Amino acid sequence: MELSRPETSVDEISLDVFSCFEAARADWEVLFANAPASAYQSFSFERDWYETFGRTRGLTPMIVVARHGENARPLALLALATSRLGPLRIAQFLGGKESNFNLGLFAADARLDAAALRALLRRAARANGVDLYRLGNQPQAFEGVVNPLALPGSCASPSFAYGTSLPATASELDARFSADTRKKLRKKQARLEKMGALVFEHGATGARATEILEALLAQKAERLQDPSFASGAMRDFVLGLCGGSLEVHALTLDARIIATYAGFTHRGRFSAMLNSFVADEEIARSSPGDLLLHSLLRDLLSRGVARFDLGVGEARYKNAVCDETIALVDTLVPATPLGALAAPALSALTRVKRAVKQNPRLLAKLTELRRLAR
Repeated sequence: MELSRPETSVDEISLDVFSCFEAARADWEVLFANAPASAYQSFSFERDWYETFGRTRGLTPMIVVARHGENARPLALLALATSRLGPLRIAQFLGGKESNFNLGLFAADARLDAAALRALLRRAARANGVDLYRLGNQPQAFEGVVNPLALPGSCASPSFAYGTSLPATASELDARFSADTRKKLRKKQARLEKMGALVFEHGATGARATEILEALLAQKAERLQDPSFASGAMRDFVLGLCGGSLEVHALTLDARIIATYAGFTHRGRFSAMLNSFVADEEIARSSPGDLLLHSLLRDLLSRGVARFDLGVGEARYKNAVCDETIALVDTLVPATPLGALAAPALSALTRVKRAVKQNPRLLAKLTELRRLAR
């Protein structure tokens, strides 16, 4: 009988806390290469997000590296940033709303129980004046591995994420959708083809990828009536990812970009980050976004991609292609008496947000209020 390995003693672990990304890069890349993680935990994604969003928001990087053994090898890395909320200094994951899954990076043999993790977090907090950790949108497990930071006492995040396992063949993929659904998609595609030349583009690169992303941002700005997509940090961030690991896909009608998808493939999983379609009513009624999504799934199958996710947030099109609802949790870890006083209020706020997000009527009213505010 195989004996379970003992938990790693906290006394055997040393901590480094970096405010400089490059100082943590070597440890980061070692752990990211092997730890259960999504593309949102990559060094480049987190660094670029901080340079375009975090710095202007006054965030300070707090990259915690736990080391073990005589050779001080990296055992875990938490990519965090600190900010002020009134008198509180709070540490949260880097990535903000642009990260669909938040995770720490843990070596395969990191045997850290909840008590050990809380002790290490408090130790790092003392060195950085942190009152409270607010670790949101964490999957309870990822790629079949339990998330160590989804600690007991965590509360459900306001929204779910959506994903699915992809079959081996296109015929198996087709079989997932009803005959009526497939018929409707064929009719919609035929309707668009009568309007002009319809072309699916997958994996665009270089200047073409930039052109598609420009169209994506403009379409979102128009449809959501949110100018932040067309200029400023969001535009800089998305275009900055172009040329790196960001994949770009599009559907064109007579060379006009009418739908887009952008996302990342990491270890056999494609994670959709952004998508859009034109506001033109005549084109939109033929669901170009749905047509591109189904074409994207076929492209992923041809490349041997096994997992697909559409990220956080409720939407009809997500339920149509994803058969898995991924539960997310928010974890609060007080590190000072002030943090302990604030934690119940922040937990209650999370529950209120969840109640709104999971009530379609309330969510519709909130969305309209946000649109009017913009």
